[in-house]
Amino acid sequence: MPCQGIVDSFGRASARRMTHLHSGTVQGSGRLSQLEGLRGLAAMMVVAWHFVWAFAPRQLGSVAGLPTSGLVGSPVAASINGPSAVALFFVLSGFVLPLGIFRSGRIRTAVQAAAKRWLRLAGLSLVAALCSYALFRQCLCHYRETASLTGSEWLGSYGGGDPGGALVPSLMGALQEGLFGAFVHNSDAYDPVLWTMRHELLGSFVSIASVLVIWRIPQPMCGCILALCAVLAPVVDPWLIPFLVGTGLAFLVWRHGAKLGWGMTVVSIAAGFFLFGYLEPTGAYAAIPVVQDSAGYRYDRILVHTLSALLIMLGLIGNEKASRALRIGPLLLLGRLSFPIYLFHFPLLCSLACGLFFTFQQSAPYGVSLTLVALIYLPVVLIIGFLFARIDEAWAVWVNRFTDVLLTLGKQSLARISGRMA
Repeated sequence: MPCQGIVDSFGRASARRMTHLHSGTVQGSGRLSQLEGLRGLAAMMVVAWHFVWAFAPRQLGSVAGLPTSGLVGSPVAASINGPSAVALFFVLSGFVLPLGIFRSGRIRTAVQAAAKRWLRLAGLSLVAALCSYALFRQCLCHYRETASLTGSEWLGSYGGGDPGGALVPSLMGALQEGLFGAFVHNSDAYDPVLWTMRHELLGSFVSIASVLVIWRIPQPMCGCILALCAVLAPVVDPWLIPFLVGTGLAFLVWRHGAKLGWGMTVVSIAAGFFLFGYLEPTGAYAAIPVVQDSAGYRYDRILVHTLSALLIMLGLIGNEKASRALRIGPLLLLGRLSFPIYLFHFPLLCSLACGLFFTFQQSAPYGVSLTLVALIYLPVVLIIGFLFARIDEAWAVWVNRFTDVLLTLGKQSLARISGRMA
């Protein structure tokens, strides 16, 4: 079948190349290709999380600001838990970037990874912000009228990007957000999922810097340094914790490898999946206390979700046979599409999905309308993800070549300066 051929060929290509989580890279060859499938699943969890929050907020209950409990307190929430998926993204980035540097054994690899990080992330982020701006200008965003039907205050505020309903679309505003705002001060008016970009950029820099610090020092000191950094991280950004945990895992895998028997693998993945469902300290999670600071950071969620991601990744990395379930072509393809899916699904939710739901609700029951919207929305998200993944691939090639040239020129300039000084 042609479609299956496309999936298989794209999946095999993804397994051979280095791909990204928020443009993080995973070496597709060897055993770590399973992380690509894991990333794809996490991206779809974010899509499902936002879809439920928009159209069925009572299913999320107190998380969506409603008095009902919904899925809160049940491990079933792990199947759509967006906050857990974001923590998993960050741990993956903190793992795969340092692992590539450790394995290369070259400082140039670390310098190039840092030099290209902003460019690598900003390319598709800018396109997403501009696409969202275009949807606003064409009056194709229907989130307010749809929110009046679904009861989702979150949807009515454009996912927090337009809380007062006073957003005036501006081309310069979209350009600024996609290029700089999202990376400097969490600007996310045009695409609310861009709130993660600042944490992703800062966390990547911290992970790369950590590698350079612990690379050549004795192993016991490495653990102490990473632990100290994790303790101090909340002073700068609590979301640095997942990156540092990922870096620690990368160091252990590089130094010692990872091999688990079936018993430990099952326990690790099962415990990780259970913790993945945590949202509030109730039900199955009643023993977990809320830890929150004055800025609103939920440390309990960050820590629990980070531990969950660590356990799941450890189980998949440590057991070759268990990891095969995530190496099938469709999941490898989904992993390759994860970054564009993550960036573009929300503008599509507030335009296409909301427009369809508002239209269907005129003549169809709520459940029927929601089913029809899901059947149309999901394929479109995947198609858009596929198209923009191709664009992102071309952008990645250009960024790599550009940074290669910059580093070569810089090295030549330093050599000339040193020669003159001598």
